[in-house]
Amino acid sequence: MVETKNYAVAIGGSNIDILATPKCKIIPKDSNNSEISISPGGVVRNIAENLSLLKNKCHLISVFGKDALGNFLKSKTISSGVSLKHSLTVSSENTSSYLSINDLKGEMNIAFNDTKILKNLTPNFLSKKYSIILNSSAIILDANLQDETLEYVFKEFKDNYIFADPVSLSKSKKLKKYIKSINVLKPNLEEAILLYNLKTKNKYFNNELSNELNKKNEGKLLISLGHKGVISFHNKEIKKYKINKLSVKNSNGAGDALMAGLVHGQLKDWSWDYTVKFAISMASIATQSTETVNPNINQKNVTNFLKENFENG
Repeated sequence: MVETKNYAVAIGGSNIDILATPKCKIIPKDSNNSEISISPGGVVRNIAENLSLLKNKCHLISVFGKDALGNFLKSKTISSGVSLKHSLTVSSENTSSYLSINDLKGEMNIAFNDTKILKNLTPNFLSKKYSIILNSSAIILDANLQDETLEYVFKEFKDNYIFADPVSLSKSKKLKKYIKSINVLKPNLEEAILLYNLKTKNKYFNNELSNELNKKNEGKLLISLGHKGVISFHNKEIKKYKINKLSVKNSNGAGDALMAGLVHGQLKDWSWDYTVKFAISMASIATQSTETVNPNINQKNVTNFLKENFENG
């Protein structure tokens, strides 16, 4: 591994999140009474903000449109403590956006995204940020990036510690050929099945997953199961962690908080077991806010939640 400094670099999407949660059962082809919120979003941007709330230094390398939404997004991100010194603003594209239609429980029912502005994060642009990326303690990527950009990062920074988020089932395919180059991968169950060519979700799933991961000499893997918890793989051991049931205001930022917890543990040099518990606690707290990133996340609140919900926390 290269000699690094204690900061993270997050490379990927920054969106405006528009979230609609109905107040009663959805009636198709009709206007439904709902609660609609607009907040800063984007997988990698959310991870960066969560890291900043934990007092980590984080540089976000993303792209914004030269428009009102872009100005709003940049202002909110900077005010959270994330550095945008190495990000890009372009006048030719609209700021990336994400629209989620939730169910009555606050869980995503269907979502839409417009992230084409990210094509401006090219290998040529990232080459100008080479030193800041190379000297980081953690690189965080999402699968919103173009194929050639992912290839550049995995080739040029192969000795760095890399976290990757598949983002969605359709975009996760981009990461398949880089699995051995990823130090920590955080898919959901469907993404994991696709990435590892698994055939079952029954009681034999853990055995099949373990066999596949051991064949690939996999590093660390955390499969998100939503409200059912996570499946962890590390040092050839599979372990399931359950989550105490909470009422959910909005689940859209939970996965990003989960990943931020994993990165935070790496920056703090914690054990994998404690890191996973901390990450789960982050995700749980994230669901208690209508905003994609819960502003109440901080080291004290997450640690208290961990102690209350995990034995020997």
